[in-house]
Amino acid sequence: MADSSLPQLLASAASSSSTFDAFAWLEAALAPPSSTSLSRSLAPQLALRSQALAHTLQTALQHVTHSVPALQTRLEALETTAAPLAARLTAAQHVCDTSLSSTRHSDARRLLVTLHETKRRLESCSRALVEAAQWTRSVRDCFAVLEDPTLLSLEGDGESTADAETLGDRVRQLRASLDVLQDLPGVRERQKTMERLAAQIEAAVLPRVASKLRQDEAGDVTRLRWCLEALGSIDRAHVMKEEFCLARPARVHRTWYQYEEQAKQIAGLDVADDGNNNRHVDFARWLDGFYEHVLQMLQRESRNARDLFGGDELVIRVLLTLLRNTLEPLTASFRDRLGQTEPASSESFCLDRLVRCFHTTRRFAGQFVQLVRSLENELGVKLTDGDSTAVDAEGGILRVVFEPYQLYFTEYTRFSSDFLTDALMRLVPPFNTTSNEVLGSDEDRDATAATSFEDFSQRLEEASEAVWTIVDRSVQQCYEFTGGVAFPEAVEAIGTAVQQFTLALGAKMPAIRNYYKVEPVFQVDESKERLAASPDWSQFHASLALLKACGTLETQLCAMDGRLRVRMREQLAQLSSEHVDALSPRSTCGNVCNASSIALAELLYPTKLVLAVSTMWLRDEDPTRQSQFHQFVADMVSHPTWSGSTAACYPTATVLDEAQRAMRSWTKEAQLLTYDTIFLPIARVLDTIPTNESWNKAPNSAQDELEFPTFSMLPQDYITTVADLLLSLLPQLEPFAGSNSLENAFVASRGAQEVCVQGEWDRLGQVLHLAPPELLNCQQIFGSGGTTAASDPVPTAAKFVDLWSATVASSTLAALLRTVCSIPCLSEIGAKQLAADLGYFYNVLSAVGGEDNFIVDDLRRALEMDLQTHIHHVTELRADHDGLEKRALVKLNDCIIAMRQRALAPPRGPSAGSTSTPSRVY
Repeated sequence: MADSSLPQLLASAASSSSTFDAFAWLEAALAPPSSTSLSRSLAPQLALRSQALAHTLQTALQHVTHSVPALQTRLEALETTAAPLAARLTAAQHVCDTSLSSTRHSDARRLLVTLHETKRRLESCSRALVEAAQWTRSVRDCFAVLEDPTLLSLEGDGESTADAETLGDRVRQLRASLDVLQDLPGVRERQKTMERLAAQIEAAVLPRVASKLRQDEAGDVTRLRWCLEALGSIDRAHVMKEEFCLARPARVHRTWYQYEEQAKQIAGLDVADDGNNNRHVDFARWLDGFYEHVLQMLQRESRNARDLFGGDELVIRVLLTLLRNTLEPLTASFRDRLGQTEPASSESFCLDRLVRCFHTTRRFAGQFVQLVRSLENELGVKLTDGDSTAVDAEGGILRVVFEPYQLYFTEYTRFSSDFLTDALMRLVPPFNTTSNEVLGSDEDRDATAATSFEDFSQRLEEASEAVWTIVDRSVQQCYEFTGGVAFPEAVEAIGTAVQQFTLALGAKMPAIRNYYKVEPVFQVDESKERLAASPDWSQFHASLALLKACGTLETQLCAMDGRLRVRMREQLAQLSSEHVDALSPRSTCGNVCNASSIALAELLYPTKLVLAVSTMWLRDEDPTRQSQFHQFVADMVSHPTWSGSTAACYPTATVLDEAQRAMRSWTKEAQLLTYDTIFLPIARVLDTIPTNESWNKAPNSAQDELEFPTFSMLPQDYITTVADLLLSLLPQLEPFAGSNSLENAFVASRGAQEVCVQGEWDRLGQVLHLAPPELLNCQQIFGSGGTTAASDPVPTAAKFVDLWSATVASSTLAALLRTVCSIPCLSEIGAKQLAADLGYFYNVLSAVGGEDNFIVDDLRRALEMDLQTHIHHVTELRADHDGLEKRALVKLNDCIIAMRQRALAPPRGPSAGSTSTPSRVY
């Protein structure tokens, strides 16, 4: 061998190819070497290769030694078997050859076909006979198993036999035989036999299964698997699953109803106990423990289900069915328990208890979702990909677990308003009226009244913070319960509750007015009327304190409203997966309510879980409620920052606007009380004007008339008394306006002029038949001060004093004009006296903000004229049809002229001069 071939030889020796030829390689290696070095290098490798080859040959020879006899035997058997077949093929070939050579053998071919068909039918009959025999044996064996009760024992005390263990297989063989024998006679009898066997299997197995599954501990499930196999053989395995899901929650149900019985016993033993809230906390705490039992049961039964039904997605289906069968029977009882009130408790509904229980249920739902996800991981299945076997998180979990709470979501407005109303009613301060009958003297009653009323006002002001704390807490509870989806209903409930709160406060007002003797003049019994020369200033100060308390309530309401708006916007922003788009609020609403499914992983977050539940409930509501929520979200989003009058003297609520309107209605009553405390004494004095004898005074003779003095008359006592009351109001208001209560009192005084004076001006309009524009023009004499104050963001003491002094002065002017128009007749001396009274009153009105009082100025000048000049003056006024001032003055002067003409007319009877309706006599 050449030296150059040594590397190829070595490479081929190291080859691992299966086609390696050892003998060829050996011949090549033993060829005469060209040198001694080649022999030395090949010797070790040849030794190793020869050893491996020897070992391989030995192993192959041993295998051949063992397998050749068996192979020879099989070949002989095949030869023996193939010999008849070869003979038949030779015969068939001979027949075919002869048929090709001659057409006389066609009958033989038909005979061959007939023989083949006969053979096929004989084989079919043979198989049918075998299946019939097997059917008979299987039927006998199956009925024998069913007739032996020990073979169906589930307690393990019976001995298992092959017949019992293979019952399911035998039934399946029967079903296969039934299909084979369906074309043979007796098919109906066999079908009935099969039905009877299935009924007996079900009747024998199901009672034992039910008894076993209703035990507290299922124990070994081996025999249950045998029952499942037996029921599965007759297509009744689903009955086993249904019975399993129905029976296993029984222990949990007993635990639930035992608590119900204990709660009834506790309520019966101690109905007078005032610790109702503690029992509510105990129920929420007990509910937490109850859910722990439910979760433990579900975990335990999920393991039993895996052992019994196998480790696939069916286990999760069984788990969801178990959850439904556990909680659905308790829904009605659960709902009643949430809304249950104690026998001795006056509260209608406890929102705190509902929210605490909801938190407990929410934790349980999260734990159950985690259990389902762990089973998915353990079983290697994924049931949330949207396929036909996907777990419906909404219908399978959320709707089942949270079903007891849906009623409270649907009627959240009613339940929340009842709870808030009950809580706010406890904050209505009492007003003691019993001492009015006990105390004898008027001084003692007045002192007690002021003290009692001041206490009422102080308690109301102190309760203001508690009122809005309760309201704010209710909004937070709404978010915890519904994730903000019921915010519109919560706001509506707050408005309803605050309205009931203000109505309860208003119900105290008649007693306060009766205590104060502050009824309107036309409502006061003349036998009980006490005319006062001046108001009781202590009562006036007490009414100002009430006004300040009303302002405190409204101010704190508006401050809380601003905080709620910011918080609601932030919380509603969490309803969407992305930030709220202020330019597209409707898209945010779509993100909130249009999602009909949610992944199980999302339910592990408490906030998303609550939102999923609430949106699920919202989709069940009518379109009107859904639209209300959409509109509420749009309003929140479209006004990210509210630039309302928070810095103005009159703040405005935007979210709780209904609550503010309710507060304003109560504040108006407080304004009227404060106003009546000052004005009613003035009105009582003015009501004496029509009966004043000075209006009818006439000269004793014509000579006296000619000698009538021309010097000015002095004002009468009634007008000086009224002027003193108006002027004394200013020093009473100034100390209160200079205190730290000014801001709240100013808020409560909003619209006081319109509220308080409207009644008096309307009465004047009825007397003079003034049109609304004419009446409004007269009222605007004192209207400029209120407008300026409302537009100024900073309340001052001077503005507060001007507001109330102008209000009382405006009503006094209207009452004075009305009573003047009620004078029966007016002589010339009376006219001069009335002109002097009005001139004095004109100066007083100028001191209290009525500088532009054109009405009094015109009347006092007209009364100084003689009758004909007065008539001419009215004619000139009537010539100006466009001026509202002139038209009002015309009607007022017509009434005065009629009085003066009646004084000159001769008396016509007892009723002469009794009319007070203006008429044109000239």
